[in-house]
Amino acid sequence: MADIDFETFASLYEAVSHGKPPKEPATSFPLLWFEDIKPCLDTQDFVQGLLMEQSSAVVFGESNAGKTFWATDLALHVAAGQKWNGRRVEGGPVIYCALEGGVGFQNRVAAWREANGMEDANIPFAAIRSSMNLLLPDADTPRLIKTLQDVADVKGPPKLVVIDTLARAMAGGNENAAEDMGALVKNMDLIRQEIGCCVLFIHHSGKDSAKGARGHSSLRGAIDTEIEVKAGEEGAPKSATVVKQRELRKGDVFHFDLKTVEIGRNRHDEPVTTCVVETAEAPAEDDETEDQTPSAKPLTGDNLMALQILQDLLNEKGRGGFPGVPQGCPSVPEEWWREAFYSRGKPGALQAAKQKAFMRATTALGLRRAVASNSGRVWCP
Repeated sequence: MADIDFETFASLYEAVSHGKPPKEPATSFPLLWFEDIKPCLDTQDFVQGLLMEQSSAVVFGESNAGKTFWATDLALHVAAGQKWNGRRVEGGPVIYCALEGGVGFQNRVAAWREANGMEDANIPFAAIRSSMNLLLPDADTPRLIKTLQDVADVKGPPKLVVIDTLARAMAGGNENAAEDMGALVKNMDLIRQEIGCCVLFIHHSGKDSAKGARGHSSLRGAIDTEIEVKAGEEGAPKSATVVKQRELRKGDVFHFDLKTVEIGRNRHDEPVTTCVVETAEAPAEDDETEDQTPSAKPLTGDNLMALQILQDLLNEKGRGGFPGVPQGCPSVPEEWWREAFYSRGKPGALQAAKQKAFMRATTALGLRRAVASNSGRVWCP
């Protein structure tokens, strides 16, 4: 009999004695060596500077802030392959999982179709109005993946899958529990990896809006793009602010209004109305952060403090040579900047106040191009 090693013998013995198939020998992970690592120059952002292929995103905000209208408008522009807010869009199929407010969703789409002159258009946009459980791995995740694969066979690979809302997709799970949120994130990753699409959740703010989206922090850690939608003061436009980007620049703000439109009349001959999204100008109080000319108003308060703290960190600990950072430009981890701002800029303040002040400062500095960030590092251009 030919010689066999001990591991193979043990595997065969277990198979015979317990009726189990023998274990397959372990295989090595593929390695990409240093000399073979090349820059990726082909763009992957199908909505310029905002959403990337095979990524994950959350659009969150308080009730009635306009987040669903805003996300629906964005999704329809992707399906139509039309420019959105002046940005390049690489169109493709979009699947919108309308897990709540089905009638309202239909009216929003109908209003968008008329407002954009698309009455006779045939764009690759479809809705799923069934309930959905993306919490348990063997529930609806395989079914959704199969649906997306069917779409790919007919219309091409989906660019975007919208889940409206995250809470409904958890099917009664606990948003604040690490185990439940981790299970949802795992299924989200499976969908985007199998299909190559962006998965976008519409979600709610927590009780403390300064802490961002509701639920366990593992969600924010896993998400590539996070966008906060806020209702403006009376008479002022609403806003959608990019508060997190893993690969792209954060801090962009999109101002918009909701215009009421009539889409028909009901059986009582009463008007049926909904809203469409219209791009709006930034309110006057935002001029300081949006003016990029040399005559811009000088920085003050938390914005100035945050910039000075970052400059000090760059002078003391900044290092160059990191991917995604301009060559020769020193940068530091964004976490260092945040912690230094908390301790130096807001000593003694409540944690929620520190978080809110830092978020506002980083957004303002990003709009002025005073700071830039990528892949978790930050620098001064």
